[in-house]
Amino acid sequence: MSIEQAVQQLTRSDVIRTIDASGQRIPPGERFSCLYQGHRFDPKQLVAEALATTKQHRVDPEALEQALHEPFVEALKELEFAVVSNSRQIGDTGLTVMVYEVKKPPLVQENFKRLFSANQNRFYWNREKFSRLHQSAPVFVVNNSASRVLFGYVQDTKILAEFDEESNVSRFTHQGETFEVSGKYLEFVCIEVKSLQHPPPGWQWKTFGSGEHTYISGPEVSANAARNNLERVNLLLEVFAQEEEVALQLQTCYQALRGHVVDHDEPEQEHEPRVWYVMQGKTFTPQQGLAYLWAPIEGKGGRTFNHWKAVGDVRPGDIIVHHAAGGGVQAVSRASSMPFVAQQPDDVDNEWRGDGQRVELEVLVQLKQPVPLDDIRQKKSQLQKALADVRGPYNRDGTGNFGYLFEFTWEALAILLDGHSIALPEELQRWLPSLDELVEEAEETPGEEPLSEEALFDENQERRLPVGVTQTPVREWLPRVKAYMASQGFHYSLAEVANFYLCMRTKPLAMLAGISGTGKTQLVRQFAKAIGYGDSDHCVLIAVRPDWADSSDLIGYANIQGKFETKPLLDVMARAIEHPDELYFVILDEMNLARVEHYFSEFLSFIETRMRDADDVIVTEPLISRADVNGGRPVYLPQNLMVVGTVNMDETTHAFSRKVLDRANAIEMNDIDLAWVSPDRDVAPVSGVYADALRTPFLNSIDLTEAHKQALTSAMAMLMRVNGILEPAGLHFGYRVRDEVAFYLTLHREEALESLDGFDTDAAMDFQLMQKVLPRIQGSSLSVLKVLIQLLGLLAEKPLDEEAEYYTIKQEVDTHSTRYPRSVKKLLFMLQRFHDDGFTSFWL
Repeated sequence: MSIEQAVQQLTRSDVIRTIDASGQRIPPGERFSCLYQGHRFDPKQLVAEALATTKQHRVDPEALEQALHEPFVEALKELEFAVVSNSRQIGDTGLTVMVYEVKKPPLVQENFKRLFSANQNRFYWNREKFSRLHQSAPVFVVNNSASRVLFGYVQDTKILAEFDEESNVSRFTHQGETFEVSGKYLEFVCIEVKSLQHPPPGWQWKTFGSGEHTYISGPEVSANAARNNLERVNLLLEVFAQEEEVALQLQTCYQALRGHVVDHDEPEQEHEPRVWYVMQGKTFTPQQGLAYLWAPIEGKGGRTFNHWKAVGDVRPGDIIVHHAAGGGVQAVSRASSMPFVAQQPDDVDNEWRGDGQRVELEVLVQLKQPVPLDDIRQKKSQLQKALADVRGPYNRDGTGNFGYLFEFTWEALAILLDGHSIALPEELQRWLPSLDELVEEAEETPGEEPLSEEALFDENQERRLPVGVTQTPVREWLPRVKAYMASQGFHYSLAEVANFYLCMRTKPLAMLAGISGTGKTQLVRQFAKAIGYGDSDHCVLIAVRPDWADSSDLIGYANIQGKFETKPLLDVMARAIEHPDELYFVILDEMNLARVEHYFSEFLSFIETRMRDADDVIVTEPLISRADVNGGRPVYLPQNLMVVGTVNMDETTHAFSRKVLDRANAIEMNDIDLAWVSPDRDVAPVSGVYADALRTPFLNSIDLTEAHKQALTSAMAMLMRVNGILEPAGLHFGYRVRDEVAFYLTLHREEALESLDGFDTDAAMDFQLMQKVLPRIQGSSLSVLKVLIQLLGLLAEKPLDEEAEYYTIKQEVDTHSTRYPRSVKKLLFMLQRFHDDGFTSFWL
C-alpha cells in the first residue's frame, strides 16, 4: 500500500491520539506546519507517526523524505486541521500587536455581547487596556467562554461615556448607535472588526491567568512571556489559517517572538503540561492517593460529572496537585500514562461500583509540611484571579469545592507554594513562574486613572456554583417531612408527599388542582418549611390577577423612562441564582384566573431550553439580559427554583391548553377525609437538604442509559397501549410526555421509593397516568366515550363492552382490586359525567 493510500485511512481522532501520545517527538516543519492546541508539527512526520501508531503501517524513512508535502498537507486539511506554510514574506516585526482576553465571569460575558454594533463590524471595550495603542493598531480579542475570536484594527481610541449611578450603567453613542453596559466606565475604544470566527472543535485558549492582555509584536513584547505567546500565536493561526491577511500578520508576530526565545532551533518542543488539582478523602495515604487517579464513568442514575470526566483529559506529563481532606496540599505528582478504562480499585471506598477512567502517577515531591487550609484561605483573592478562567478547586470561601479533579494553573501553583520552603524538582521549576514575573505582568498602565475591569472580579460579581450535597437518602427524609407537615396540622399521605417530590425533581413546574380548602397552597408551603426553606425569601406566593394578559406583571417591563421594573418572579430567580445551594419555591395562587398561555408563555417556552453548561449546572436561555437588571448579569430559570401553580376549575377560571398540560404535572387534590387526626407534636424540620436534592439528572431521553430503558420496558409498553387508545380521538401525547413519565419512574426506582408506604411501582405509574395522561381527555363525541371505556378496561384489567351503560360498567369494575385505583376511580367519574351531561373532562 502506498503512502498516499494509507493516508486516506486516517481519521482526525487518530491524529489527535498520536499527538497526545508522542507529539513532543515531532518537530515543526521546515516548509509547512500542522497546528494543534498551540503547537506546530511537521505534516509528513505527524502522518507517518499516526499511521504507525493507529494503523500499524510503517513508512520507510527514505520514502517519507522523498515524498511530496502536498498529500500530507491536504490529508490533514481534510481532517479539519489548520496547516500553514512558513511564509517568506514577513511584515513589520516592530509593529505593536496586542491580544486581549475576555474573562469568564458572567457580567464580563454579558458586556461582551452588548458591545458589538448591529452588523458586528465594530466592537467596543473599556479603553484601559488599549490605552497604549494608536489608531490602526492590529488587535486580537479572544473570548474562550463564548467561542469567539476576532481580529481588527483600532478605529477610535477615545469614546466618552456617561455613567448613570442609579442604575449602575454606562452609556455612549458612536456612529449612530447607542450602547450600554453594566458598571462604571467613562472611556471606550472602538475596533473595526475584519474577521470574527468560531474556533475549531477542541480548541482551548492558553489563558493569561489574572492578566487580560499581552503583546505579541512590537516594543512592548515581554521576553518572559515569549514562549507562552508562541503557543498563543499558533492557537490564533488555527482560527485564522484561511484568512490570508490575518495569517500573514500572525506569522510576522511568530517571527518577532522567536527573537526573544533563547533556543531558536526548537522553541516549541517542550510542551507546557497542564496542571490539575485532585481532592482526595480523609483516608488519603501516599500508597494509594499518589499512585493513580480513578473516577467512575457514570454514577447512580446514569449521572456523570465534569470533575469525573476530567480524568479522561489528563495526558502523560501533566502535573497533579494532591489535596487531602482536612490536611491541605500533600504532594505533587506527574501523570505517567494515558487515561484507560479500569475497574474500581479495591482500595477505593464509595458507592459507585463499576468501570472508571484511570491514570497512573509518579510522585515528584511529597511535602514534609503540607500547605494547610488556613494558608489557602489567606491567599483566596490571589488564587481567585489566577483561577478566574478555569474550573478551579476552591469555592468563594477559599475552601475546597465538592468534587474530584479540577483544573489548576501554574500561576496558582506558584501562589500556593509561596512562603513554603520546598525543594522542587526540575520538572516543576521549568514551568513555575516567579512571583516577580506575576507582579510585572499584572502592572497597570501608567497615566490617567481609568476604571479598572478588576471590579468585575470582585467576589460579589462572581458566578456562584452549588457545592452543598444532601447526604441523607430521600427515602429516609421524606417520611420526616410528612411527619413535620402533620405536626403543623396539615395531613397528606406519604405517597402524596413523595409524589410531589418526584414531580418537582422530574421537572420544576407543577399544578395543584382541587376544590377550595383542600390544602393546595399549604402543600407547597409546608413542604418548603419541612426542609428549611419556608421563609418569605425562599417560599414566595404570587397572586394571579384576572387582567394579566402578558408577562409584564410576572417578570417585569421597561417603563416610559426606559428603566426596567422587575416583578416578583424575576426577583426570586435572581436570588436563586445568587444562592445555588438553597431551594426556592414560587406559588402562583389561582393560576388560571387569567389565561395561562398569555401571561406564562415566556416561562413555558424558556423551561424547554434547559441545558447543562460547562459547570454541569442546568440553565436556560436568559429571560432578561439588560445592563440595568440584576447588575448586568442575565436572569435565567435556575435549577434550584420550583414553580407550583394552584388552580380551581369552575366557571370563574380558564381551562388549560395541551401546551400547558404537556409541560407540567397536574396533581389533583380532591380526596377529603374530615375525620380528626392527632399527630405528634414538636416535630423538627429536616436539616441538611440542599438544592441538589431536587436537581433532575435527566433533561432529555439521551440521558437515560440502556439499563434505564430496559427497566422501563413494562411501563413503556403500558404507555404505548394507552396512547394507542387515545390516538383515534386525537387525544394522544408526544415524546415530551413519554420522556417525563420515564424520568419520574426511573427516579422512583433509583431512589428506592417503592419502600415508602403506598408508593410502590404501580402507585407511581398510577400517579403519572393521573397527572400526565388523563387531564388531556375532554369532549362530547362518541370517540371520547370509546376512549374512556377502553382505558377503563385496560387499567382495570377487565374486558368491557363498548356499548354498555355506565351503571353496568360501574358494577363490573372494582376500584379496590385494580393496580391503578386512582386512575380507574377518575375514569369512572368521567364516564358518569359523560352519561349525565353528554360531555366530560378531567376537571371538576
